[in-house]
Amino acid sequence: MLVSDMMDPGGRVFMKSEFGPIGDNWPCFSYTRKNVGQRLRADFRPGRDIVIYVGTTNPKMTKNPDHRSRIISAVSIEPTQILETRKIIPEDQWLETVAEFGEDAWPYSMAVLDAAVMTGPPYPEARVVTPATYASFAAIQHRGNVIEAVGEEREAVTALSVRRIELHLTEPVQRYMRLMESISKSVERTIKQEAARMAALIEARVKAGGEQVLHQKPMRIAPNQSDLVALIIRKWTADQKGKCALCGGPLKQTAHKMLTVSADRIDSSNIAYDDANTQLTHLACNLAKNQWGFDAFADWLAIVRDVREVQELVVRI
Repeated sequence: MLVSDMMDPGGRVFMKSEFGPIGDNWPCFSYTRKNVGQRLRADFRPGRDIVIYVGTTNPKMTKNPDHRSRIISAVSIEPTQILETRKIIPEDQWLETVAEFGEDAWPYSMAVLDAAVMTGPPYPEARVVTPATYASFAAIQHRGNVIEAVGEEREAVTALSVRRIELHLTEPVQRYMRLMESISKSVERTIKQEAARMAALIEARVKAGGEQVLHQKPMRIAPNQSDLVALIIRKWTADQKGKCALCGGPLKQTAHKMLTVSADRIDSSNIAYDDANTQLTHLACNLAKNQWGFDAFADWLAIVRDVREVQELVVRI
């Protein structure tokens, strides 16, 4: 396949010097200067555009001589979320990087949505394929920045042969990415607030589990609070589409106590608040189900719905 297969025909090509190709040891697009992120947030569109990695000439940074001054990777990124690099790359790789380049090395990252490595070795020489763009890397104002390849050089890059690869992220990294996705700007502020409220309540219940009061409080377990927030937001927005899991009515932030959104364990005998055992309901629905059981709740709900339908019919007549 070609670079052009990873982007739209009219897409833009951005080039950046990197220490090595995209891969599992560094599965994200990283940078040091904030203006790089600002530029890409403004100009880059996933699926339309592409970022091209060019190996540096510095033997300390680009240790594999086959990569130096060569075009080595092509990636599509998610520019709307700024991530912490240290939370994405493998721990041993991060510790090695910090030891060699310091804690301020490439602190910001963006998720890679699509990744490919160039066909090689030998890999295409950047100074041959894109002479003007490559020469721009030497300018002080362009150090660490992205430079757009245009005209004939853009056409030359998009015609290069690549091999698509799959990046393998560890489970902690996947949880972090899910969390960052859940708190993105696209999620309503009120949903985030309600998720944080419910996560705090669950955390309090877990800590109180086993305490002796008038009766012994039941034991409960749950993920850490940040993962809980991500779980709750995903349940609300993606899994349940903003509907109560029990009655099907809309979930929303409200001062009405009965309609307050509540995190419910589907199987109360299961002590875990996890993905398989957690659903979001109205507080009244949750309490009714827990007090009298799901069958009794379902019978009550059927009667209430039937009465409502009859009342609506009378009003229409």
